[in-house]
Amino acid sequence: MHRREVYISCIIPTLGRGAVLCDTLSLLLAQTHPAHQIIVVDQTPAHPIAVMRALAAWTQQSLVVWLRQAKPNASRARNAGAQVATGDLLLFLDDDIRIDATFLAAYAQAFVRTGADGICGPVLEGEGKMVEALDRRAFTSELGWLLRFRKNYAHECETSFMMSGNVAVRREVFLNLGGMDENYDRGAHREESDFAMRFRRAGYRFWYSPRCAICHLGPKGVPEGGARDGSAGKDFHYFHHCVGDWYFNLKFCTPRTVFPLLAASLRHFVFNRQTLDRPWRFPFAVMYWIAALPPAIVKRWQGPKLIFTQIQN
Repeated sequence: MHRREVYISCIIPTLGRGAVLCDTLSLLLAQTHPAHQIIVVDQTPAHPIAVMRALAAWTQQSLVVWLRQAKPNASRARNAGAQVATGDLLLFLDDDIRIDATFLAAYAQAFVRTGADGICGPVLEGEGKMVEALDRRAFTSELGWLLRFRKNYAHECETSFMMSGNVAVRREVFLNLGGMDENYDRGAHREESDFAMRFRRAGYRFWYSPRCAICHLGPKGVPEGGARDGSAGKDFHYFHHCVGDWYFNLKFCTPRTVFPLLAASLRHFVFNRQTLDRPWRFPFAVMYWIAALPPAIVKRWQGPKLIFTQIQN
């Protein structure tokens, strides 16, 4: 298959990142394998004038599809982009990334070479270092891909691991699985793990290709900060992250996995650096974490919020 026969629709949710979003779009527009579509799902109430002009100009030239979404929800934004996409492949990306000019070509080549239904690439941060080895449980245990796989692994392999800021899925597969679960609020903590579990249970696996790497700038590399500023300066993690984590555990835990999942949650939300540095915060962290369980139970009782769109070939 010729490389230009692989039609990639890039989908980028964005919130409060105007300038860096434009930098990301400029890199996507300069690819050796041109994108079939670049879809921006914009959740920002208002941009600076220069950003508005740039987005409007790209839209008028049909270089970018610019969608607006009033209520911030990354999962809903990805679903909205998927429903207007017309490419064979849906490539979900963060808005604050750096890529080289052959990034889309690497994805196209990987799909042609492997025949995979989904491919994810590394998410590099800081100095962009890769790790050469993984804990063997990343491939052998039931949840190894979730708990042990590293997002900067240096070698190609089959896995169920993915991150929603750098993953491509065949459009028909994504829509048949209902897309992302919109019960994961705002920053959508655990949404990609949820999708990966449904992807896995349907018999699919992701192929991991280190050639499809992005450099993720993150809050330290983005002057605007945006929605993702981690827990810096905060006493605890975002409450909706705790809710999303509980919701995921309620959906997917089994008698074999309940303890590893709860242990991972405790390490992340309770026994983290902030709490260990200030032990007096421990009981408050526990109460904060437990308080997120009731709303997660409500979400679980109400059921997932998925899209099921009839694919029009």
